[in-house]
Amino acid sequence: MQNGHALLISALGQCSWPPKAAAELARGAHIVPYEKRSTIFHAGESADLVYVLLSGEVKLQFVGGEGAALLVSIASGGMPLGVFAPDGGPSGERPEQLFTAQALSRCRVAILPTARVAHVLHQLPTAQLVRILERGREQWTRLCCRLLTYLTMSVRERLLHAIGELADAFGITDARGRTISLRLSHEDFAALVGASRPMVSRHLKELEIDGTLARVDGRYRMPPAASSEKLPAGNGAADGVGDGSTDRRAARARRARGEVLAGPRPTAAEETESAELGRGNDCA
Repeated sequence: MQNGHALLISALGQCSWPPKAAAELARGAHIVPYEKRSTIFHAGESADLVYVLLSGEVKLQFVGGEGAALLVSIASGGMPLGVFAPDGGPSGERPEQLFTAQALSRCRVAILPTARVAHVLHQLPTAQLVRILERGREQWTRLCCRLLTYLTMSVRERLLHAIGELADAFGITDARGRTISLRLSHEDFAALVGASRPMVSRHLKELEIDGTLARVDGRYRMPPAASSEKLPAGNGAADGVGDGSTDRRAARARRARGEVLAGPRPTAAEETESAELGRGNDCA
């Protein structure tokens, strides 16, 4: 498991942890393998453990009161998972996980007691502590902004935006275009954009017909022209998907010029469904 501990040190470094503190945490970490479709933790569980994804992909889902699910994020290696609340918050209540984490592929996760992480944090100089906390705040802010942006989009817009994010974070580029390495079902896309599966299936079919997408061996591919012209450039983890390696400014400029969408304006059914997302009633 030495390689796993090295990956953990690297991941903590990306979250602004100083090398000495990261190495101290890694010495006491448990590296746990998970098979595809395994559940790592459930929403509502006590947040007394800290999870860091070392390899593979994990989806984080929010489940509503009536069982409706929204795919909040797809995490890749090096990203923290779940809630970190060492003191229980101002109310003193027991902190709980907000999302359910499920493995999309075989993966390895480092697990540490929250109390141990808090102890190491308390030993850090103020400037280092602030950098770590600021990094966490940035991640939550970006996630919230992404979800709020989706409230202003039609189903087709949300789907195109999500495909752009996935292509940026998990795309393999060659002469044929960009292939999303993940095998995602129509149900996964529906949960990711907060729409019904039949509506998403219809739009995916239309995107295949107009040449924006192709499905090859269960994976989606964007031809070169579609990758550069029709899809918005996402920003990975900054938008809730992947590792955040791509700049969003070009995508914002294209949206401002009205160049993001390929195809007709949203139908009345889409407008209705988009409004229902804002009320939290259409996460299929």
